[in-house]
Amino acid sequence: MYANVDIKNVYLSHIKIGGNKMSFGKENVTFEFTMRVPDSDAAYVDDLIASHASWMKETHSLVEEEGKLQTLEYYVTKASEYNDMMDPSKGTTGNVIYSLNEVHKDSEHMGKHVELGQSWERINEFFELFSKYDPLVVMGGSITAKL
Repeated sequence: MYANVDIKNVYLSHIKIGGNKMSFGKENVTFEFTMRVPDSDAAYVDDLIASHASWMKETHSLVEEEGKLQTLEYYVTKASEYNDMMDPSKGTTGNVIYSLNEVHKDSEHMGKHVELGQSWERINEFFELFSKYDPLVVMGGSITAKL
């Protein structure tokens, strides 16, 4: 059904932030947000997310590493929003859907992440996304199912 989907408009960006990935499970804590952004704003959001990913790589690690906060998972997805997801031939809405996802060891580590985030030079721009695009946000989420 999706054989004719232009793959340039759909991508998954997994940012490796050091070391080998550690497994995560139901005992861990998550932060996610999903937002709908007009195509006209996508370049700005791409740049902001790239900046966030760089900051994460500088300050976090997937393994215990001196001077970095251990985070179990970090990835961002992006896709054009379809008019009808069951029939991509009907085209797109002119919006892009972004999803940023993090898994932290526990509430304490997530709190440290939030505190550390205040040092990121673009944190205020990041927060502006929340007022401008009204994303769905999971703060301090629980993993309820996993392969």
